Amino acid sequence: MKINSLAIALLALMLIYSSCEDPIIVQLAEAAPIITVDAWIDDRPILQEIILSYSQPYFDSTLVAGIDEAMVEVISSAGNTMTFTNNGNGKYTYDAGTEGIIGNINDTFELNVTIGDDKLSATSRLNPVPSIDSITQEFRTNEAFLDDGIYCNFFSRDILGIGNTYWIKTFKNGLYLNNPQEINLAFDAGFDSGSEVDNLIFITPIRELANEIDTDFTTIPWEVGEDIRVEIHSISNASFNFMETLRDQLLNSSNGIFAEPLSNTPTNIVSETGAVIIGQFNVASVSTLSDTIR
Repeated sequence: MKINSLAIALLALMLIYSSCEDPIIVQLAEAAPIITVDAWIDDRPILQEIILSYSQPYFDSTLVAGIDEAMVEVISSAGNTMTFTNNGNGKYTYDAGTEGIIGNINDTFELNVTIGDDKLSATSRLNPVPSIDSITQEFRTNEAFLDDGIYCNFFSRDILGIGNTYWIKTFKNGLYLNNPQEINLAFDAGFDSGSEVDNLIFITPIRELANEIDTDFTTIPWEVGEDIRVEIHSISNASFNFMETLRDQLLNSSNGIFAEPLSNTPTNIVSETGAVIIGQFNVASVSTLSDTIR
């Protein structure tokens, strides 16, 4: 009896796939906790917050352990010292609404954190931010990969001068759209330093990220009556690189076989004892504009 070569090939494929059904359990080595500093503050007269915590194992989904009994202060080049008060679970706050804003454009700031016998420090400059001219609303139909509905764009022009970097945030009904695919960063008016788009209106893909993006990367239209708020935060080049790397790592699983090994994101925070620190310190200026979907 002759055996069909196609049947043999199909049988081989079935054997290969059936052998791949066994679960693989990855054993990760335990690592010592690392101090994490979440220090993103800005020039608005609102409550400013810095969070200190310890890192935890990759598969540990419990709440992180906050670091209390630390000393946290920010000193401006204008000579002002802002002491951040511990409110429990590693959250340290400064009320800029009652104590006064942290400083002005072009001021530089030094973060000082004392934890036990170790002292951490970092510096950041308060860079200018462009105003948001408008938020447009458009009802779109019959567009590829889009459901029919209302979609928004914001319009703003990058500040003159090469190397301005921004973190653009969208809020839907007061809630920040913070999924990894919604992290919206700009280098001048484009995505990176090689774009040569200085002092131009932000490019279309950045403007389009004013819309909610689902986990499958589809854009979700707005509903009539919903509120949209767009904020532009000026960030340092170091903070831009930090957020760009962080976003890429958070989206790493979507790269399939091209995914890269995870690693700690570079930080601008230095330990006096040479200990490894993760996190970032940035002082931003913020522009904002809100609208209601009609």
